[in-house]
Amino acid sequence: MEPGRPRKLVTAALALAMFLAALEATAVGTAMPTVVSELGGVSRYSWVFSAYLLASTTTVPMYGKLADLYGRLRIFTIAVVLFLVGAALCGVAQTFTQLILFRAIQGVGAGGVIPVAITVVGDIYSLEERGRIQGIFSGVWAISSLVGPAAGGLITDLLSWRWVFYLNLPFGIASIVMLHWFLREEERLREHRLDLAGTLSLTASIALLLLALLEGTERWGLGDARTLSMIGFAGDGLILFLWLEKRAPEPMLPLELFQNRVIAVASAGGFLMGTVLFCAAAFVPMFTQGVLGGTAIDAGMTLAPMSIGWPIASTTSGWFLAKHGYRPFILSGAILATLGCLLLAATDPSSGRGSVMLAMFFLGLGLGFLSTPYLLAVQNAVPRHQRGVATSSVQFFRTIGGSIAVAALGTVLNAHLSGSLVSGIDPNVALNPELRAGIPPQVLGELVSALDGGLGAIYLAMALLALVGLGVGLLFPKGSAQAHAYVDS
Repeated sequence: MEPGRPRKLVTAALALAMFLAALEATAVGTAMPTVVSELGGVSRYSWVFSAYLLASTTTVPMYGKLADLYGRLRIFTIAVVLFLVGAALCGVAQTFTQLILFRAIQGVGAGGVIPVAITVVGDIYSLEERGRIQGIFSGVWAISSLVGPAAGGLITDLLSWRWVFYLNLPFGIASIVMLHWFLREEERLREHRLDLAGTLSLTASIALLLLALLEGTERWGLGDARTLSMIGFAGDGLILFLWLEKRAPEPMLPLELFQNRVIAVASAGGFLMGTVLFCAAAFVPMFTQGVLGGTAIDAGMTLAPMSIGWPIASTTSGWFLAKHGYRPFILSGAILATLGCLLLAATDPSSGRGSVMLAMFFLGLGLGFLSTPYLLAVQNAVPRHQRGVATSSVQFFRTIGGSIAVAALGTVLNAHLSGSLVSGIDPNVALNPELRAGIPPQVLGELVSALDGGLGAIYLAMALLALVGLGVGLLFPKGSAQAHAYVDS
């Protein structure tokens, strides 16, 4: 960035785009019951979310590489435009099938917004400044997570569910205009050879894996031959991708990056961090509603402390890691995340929501202490022309880890419920306050006990994963942040 350019306005534009992407992810959920009542499609309800997650996850590595090859501003603009086009099309959707398709388009754009935005921050700020900016971005994400569900419901009630999508447009356009006005990059004149074969093989393998985890496990079960076949084909695609990357002139994901101990540990740590984060978001609301008998609003409130603790820890680590190094914060984060999971495991039907919220606050602190050091360590360990792909790899491994963990532990929960419930009642009844009120007390007690036992086992598994994350953190090299910085020879 040229000297004298207003970095604060560039940062504001990036934060605005990130806020939109995060807000959309949470606001759509509260609008969906109204969407279903108007368009139908309740049997494909989950696909509105699955299509978005599938598209956004599979495109993350691609965006990181493209940003390195063709410039951050150009690729970020393409990502935001795709996001806005998808949002506009969702707003005019006339059938549920159209909505699913347009959500996939929106997801393709969303896959580039966050990794490229964080890469730009790495370009225009020093290491010391970068930590503070990442803390601000964590706060933006936390605010969007807190206000998203309420905003979605309010917009749907006062205007229409379509405006949940339309309201993205002016803010997204403002973000693009601000960036084009204030952000300047050196023109990249060198010709590049796109790694199309590697991109297609990785995208296909990720898509198959996520389809198996998101839909296969729900429809057929994790042990079904069809689900296992999809996972097997995904593994074959990954092997092909690794073979292609070793031979590509400009690989999409340079494998030599992972020979760097900082990047290897950060990738493994990010994967484990994702398992805990996604499982908390998926299973804590189920505990609040199914075991404690709360409403959907209560479930949202129990997640809120994690969104508060995360930016506090992220900002704190960002301020001090340049002086104290990455490792102390990584280890502290893993310990706090383990503590949060153990506190969750200690809850039972007699616990109040306060106990769950306290556990989630500690979990948020732990994840916040983990996220910023891992991200900044990776950005600091590579040259500028690899910063995009390195940054995107952190988010990619986190999402893949979370998707795998939710599917696997969800299968464990279903198996536990099948073996524990003798009355044959549908466990989903416990999550609906109206249906729950009509269940005989003895049957309800059996259902609550089964849910509590299954979710308690999941919380212990989360604690074990966080503890493994502590072990991975111990492998992170000691020393100051500058000691692990890339030095241009």
